[in-house]
Amino acid sequence: MQSTSRIKRAAWGLTAGAASLALTLSGCGLVRATAEAPSARAAAATLPAPVARADAADADAPSACATGRQSAEEVFRSAREGVAVVSTGSGMGSAFVVAQQNGLTYLATNAHVVDGSEVVQLKWVDGSSDRARVVARGSGEEPTSDLALLAVEGTRGKVLRLRDQASAVGQEVFVIGAPKGLEFSLSRGVVSSLRGNEQILQIDAAVNPGNSGGPVLDAGQCVAGIATFKFGDSEGLNFAVSSQVVREFLAQLPADGQPAAEPPGQRQARRPQLPQRPDLNPSQDGLCLFRAAGGRDEQIPCRISRVRGRSGGTLYDLAWADGSRNAYAFFADGRVAIRAEDGSGQTQEDEGSFRRLKGGVAVLSSGNSLAFIPGLDPVLN
Repeated sequence: MQSTSRIKRAAWGLTAGAASLALTLSGCGLVRATAEAPSARAAAATLPAPVARADAADADAPSACATGRQSAEEVFRSAREGVAVVSTGSGMGSAFVVAQQNGLTYLATNAHVVDGSEVVQLKWVDGSSDRARVVARGSGEEPTSDLALLAVEGTRGKVLRLRDQASAVGQEVFVIGAPKGLEFSLSRGVVSSLRGNEQILQIDAAVNPGNSGGPVLDAGQCVAGIATFKFGDSEGLNFAVSSQVVREFLAQLPADGQPAAEPPGQRQARRPQLPQRPDLNPSQDGLCLFRAAGGRDEQIPCRISRVRGRSGGTLYDLAWADGSRNAYAFFADGRVAIRAEDGSGQTQEDEGSFRRLKGGVAVLSSGNSLAFIPGLDPVLN
């Protein structure tokens, strides 16, 4: 979803519906599927050389997706050797092999799984273990940049192929990981919906702390996504970053011997002219309501953070699950200044109005878009 669509949305006639919706939304939180959910790092790491590309020609190429519909037993038996349990000392997650080249094995996981670690411990399904370096990481400020790349010496595990096509609602999926520390567990479900321009898969396959960074596989034994987060106090509302986003993250990595012009995730994390969030500033995660003029309600994962503007005023930075973000400045006369940015860094400025409602704040743009932010009681400038 582009930043312009974040601005051009519904009318105040929808306010009553937004207020009633807030009663159900305000209790919903985002829970990352790690054993302990550490705060996201604000900057991408510098890439050491060499760094692998997932499609490197000299790598041991992953086998093609299986033909026909494979059973859960067949998917697990084929994919388990490509999955590893990740331990950092403060938390646990999962990872899967994406490339093998030049005597190194590379694994994808979530940035929040490795958090601030430079070295993590891996455990394989055969019981052996390795130490892996964190060689790249996204910003982790939104799910689509919550990715990291690990490298381990030697040829280890099995490369799992990333799905080439977009997933479809109703598609069967399988999750392999370490839920609650129960290593190499399999769960099964379907794709319930596609969110954020198909960058986020909503799935009902069980995902729990320890699954983060693990593969979400289709019935052809290809990786459809990477398990990333779930909604707390809910059943079957689990989410994965799509294989296409993972592929784009890996494509940003330089081939061996080539310098990295920009660390992976930097493009998504960059916010031109927006203030940086203080590391110690608490954020509130949940579901925001979004409606375009004449459109339907969308419930989208979001995170709101209070920041200090350059002029000393109070701003609110709202990150959406699709990688776009808004910055709001609320004023005592009912005005709100809006700066919207899509995932590619394109920005647009607007001025609208806002109303405090039971359970949160509704923001109306000049283009009649409506964003309802649950739990927010803004400080006025």
